[in-house]
Amino acid sequence: MLDGLQNNSSLPALERSLQFMSARQKLLAANLANAETPGYRPVDVDPRAFQGALREALDAGRVDEGGSLAFEEGGPVSFDGGVTKLDPTVLGENVLFHDGNDRSMERLFQKLSENVYTFRMASQLLRGQFDQIRSAIRERP
Repeated sequence: MLDGLQNNSSLPALERSLQFMSARQKLLAANLANAETPGYRPVDVDPRAFQGALREALDAGRVDEGGSLAFEEGGPVSFDGGVTKLDPTVLGENVLFHDGNDRSMERLFQKLSENVYTFRMASQLLRGQFDQIRSAIRERP
């Protein structure tokens, strides 16, 4: 019964979204930590590519044996058990500084804040899903 409830709700999509955003936050934090490192080039994974892969997995109804959404191989994001693997690309939008770095603190902080706010929204949605399940189990609103 619980498997049917879990697989027919938005829980698998929210789970994968939170996993992606958590892994992306580590990547973006590494960019910020290395902003002054000579020759370092910031990297990122396009969240729109993840959203497209998530949409395809939801439309196809691909759920693995653990109840999580299964993504097709070869995309920018893969999930191997509990590990989220990202395939980032170099952000090459700016002119290189004399030290070979193309840092843009504004862009880095913008990406970080967008990721944090999206994570917060998804976690609030997940909390709402669990509150609904809890209310159904207690049989009161």
